Amino acid sequence: MNAAKRLMAAVTAALCLLSPLIGEHAIADGRIAGPVPELSAVQRTEDRDEAALTEAQPAEPKTDEGEQLIEQIRETYKKAKKASRVKSFKGKCGKYVNRQLVVLGINKKYIGCNGNRAYDVYAKKSETSGGYKITAYAAKKYTLKAALEAIASEDPHARNILVGFQRGTSKAGKRYGHVLFIHGIENGMVYFSDSFAQKVNGKNCKEGEPIVCSIATFAKLYKKYKLDGVIHFG
Repeated sequence: MNAAKRLMAAVTAALCLLSPLIGEHAIADGRIAGPVPELSAVQRTEDRDEAALTEAQPAEPKTDEGEQLIEQIRETYKKAKKASRVKSFKGKCGKYVNRQLVVLGINKKYIGCNGNRAYDVYAKKSETSGGYKITAYAAKKYTLKAALEAIASEDPHARNILVGFQRGTSKAGKRYGHVLFIHGIENGMVYFSDSFAQKVNGKNCKEGEPIVCSIATFAKLYKKYKLDGVIHFG
């Protein structure tokens, strides 16, 4: 037997010894024939766990529509401040909200009112001066969370929502109430700004800065405020 044949025999013998580890494969001419060995049960389980972990990662809530809402909030704040000729809307929530309504074309004319009157002013109307239909959600029938969920269930891309409070938590808020404007609810996320700075989801948000949070988180932010009701300009 020449050297080449002896080498071939040695390789074949080695492959035969390894065949229990390889699985059912034909061995011929020193080569493994047949399908590629299947993954072990342990490896398959690890792969499935990794895939499940990847699928479980939360999706980015900011859609294209969401990004548009964020930009709208920024631009509306700038225009509202310029039109009101003020450096800040702190303590002027009614002015901030009603000026936004004019900037966005919901109202043709500015309506001045304090936060604790805002809901009643619009709840008595069926339509704004800009032609927007008004739907009111009174606090007698709805909690803040329930009202926003009702609006979102009717329209997953709801826009233009006013939230009026009879009382706030500050000294001025207890006397004059509070009002804020939600630019939209997109995929269950609330896009809004307020007339004062506050901390949301660990982030410090300045006056007029876009804030994005879930409906549940939004309701918790204002849980100590006494709700008048919610207005949807449709």
